[in-house]
Amino acid sequence: MNKNKLTEYEKFWDEMSKTEEVDYDDEMINRLLRLKAIQSHLSGVHKILDVGAATGVYSIPLARMGFDVVHLDLSDEMIKAAKDKAIGLTNIQFIKHDACCLDVFENNEFDLVLCFDGAISFSGSKAEDVIAEICRVGKKVMLSVSSKSCMTVTWLNYSLSKLHYIHPSVKDIMETGCFNKENYDNAEELTSIAELKAYDIDELRDVLNKNGMNVLECRSIGSLTHLYLLHLYRQNSAQEVHKKINEISMDKKFLEICDYYDKYVMPNGMGSFRRAGIFAIAEKP
Repeated sequence: MNKNKLTEYEKFWDEMSKTEEVDYDDEMINRLLRLKAIQSHLSGVHKILDVGAATGVYSIPLARMGFDVVHLDLSDEMIKAAKDKAIGLTNIQFIKHDACCLDVFENNEFDLVLCFDGAISFSGSKAEDVIAEICRVGKKVMLSVSSKSCMTVTWLNYSLSKLHYIHPSVKDIMETGCFNKENYDNAEELTSIAELKAYDIDELRDVLNKNGMNVLECRSIGSLTHLYLLHLYRQNSAQEVHKKINEISMDKKFLEICDYYDKYVMPNGMGSFRRAGIFAIAEKP
């Protein structure tokens, strides 16, 4: 990224740090489903890189479990919040760096690389650079990206609620998954997001294969709660929905059926309403 664009990107994520750990709608179940997957792939792991680690939702608990962790993020505010929670930990390193070029690390330096939510998809035209870099430095990777099917609906909502017509970017998101604010005349009114690259499952699998990875899983994550929210919002106020969805998300049985639904009922679904809805695990041959 050029310097000006990088500065805008940093400011965007600095602002996002204020609400990073506030779970709206189905954010909590998305986080917990990812944690469940992480916990099932820790055998033989010693060194972990968390790219776009934000306020340390995964990096800090993993460090407390005894793993050597590198917490990488572009936002000063995200890193500051994470450091405040990591006081006393000596096995976690904090690095401010752009995920598009992980040149500070060697090939296969990490047993496991995590890269969730915005680090890939919000890099827009550089999204595949991020994927290539995490595949280069990691022996195994876990990542999540924005779902093309979910983001098409999101963009349609932005368009009709803010502009009152169907903006041409809606079709572009649906067809290519790509959005760049610079390509449209009135995009400032549409969204604060500068760039986006959303994927479908086959596309993400192909990108991972192209980077020499064996794909163990590539599927949606959180589709059941996305659909369940439709029922909750029909029957409850927004405040009640927030309470109910967070309460049920803490139920282990609910977590299990959400995981089963993603793997065996709707693996090619739209994913969660909030947070990145496509999830993949891949490893070096």
